[in-house]
Amino acid sequence: MKPWRLTPRTEQSLVDIFVWTIENFGERQALAYQDGLIESINRIAAGKPPYARPCARLMPKQEGQIQSSVEALTYYREGGHYIIMRDTDNLLEVLEFFHQNSNLPYHFERLDTP
Repeated sequence: MKPWRLTPRTEQSLVDIFVWTIENFGERQALAYQDGLIESINRIAAGKPPYARPCARLMPKQEGQIQSSVEALTYYREGGHYIIMRDTDNLLEVLEFFHQNSNLPYHFERLDTP
């Protein structure tokens, strides 16, 4: 299995998701949801299906242009969130968890990507 890591921003997002889920659905559901997100990352890092997809699919096409930093990213949808990742030969880096109802173009613009 390829090593993976959460960025500090992503760690905070995971905490925020956990807290929100506790407040709205209880601790049991929060733990199950968090476990589902982590299990999905583990499957992707292990190269098991279902596989991550290019983030460009999530972006509206504007005159055939897609932000180049988004082209290098992949996503996987787990529950109500998109897991946004950068997959290199040596590391699967989880950059953020975006809620399915969020303004994805807005969030991608603000995502720190080299």
